[in-house]
Amino acid sequence: MISALRTWLLGVVLTAFAGALARQLAPKGREEGMVRLAAGLLLTAALLRPLGEIQWEDLAVEAGSFPGGAGTQAQAERYRQEQAAALSAVIAEKTAAYIWDKANALGLDCQVTVTTAAGESRIPLPDGAIIRGPYSEALSAVIQEEVDIPAEKQIWLEGETWSEEEEGPS
Repeated sequence: MISALRTWLLGVVLTAFAGALARQLAPKGREEGMVRLAAGLLLTAALLRPLGEIQWEDLAVEAGSFPGGAGTQAQAERYRQEQAAALSAVIAEKTAAYIWDKANALGLDCQVTVTTAAGESRIPLPDGAIIRGPYSEALSAVIQEEVDIPAEKQIWLEGETWSEEEEGPS
């Protein structure tokens, strides 16, 4: 390793000296520029020579070949699931805001919750909606046409809303 580094460094230094000597001996004018260009190219080649000696095929790494490869695969799958959940949450939030905005434009006071499901390309798409407020045929039609949530997957809660909190014994 040290001898290879020494050989490379010696080649760089000798190329730099040869380039400097050639520039000193070159006549002024166009020839001087050509000599400078050639000396610079030779010095660059001397600097990059170790890259040409690397066996690139030996450096190829297969997926999962790291220590704990199964753990890496599991971690990648977990990461994909977290990404899908985050994307699903954003899509649900933006879709609910869009539906709420349309309801507000129609003069309705309601709360909207949207559920998502993975589509054909595994991208989360709006799948259902829960609307807490008075039923509106116009809003239902907007949800069907613009958001593509069919009427069967729209749940309208018009009366008193229930709470998940349990009442304690009296």
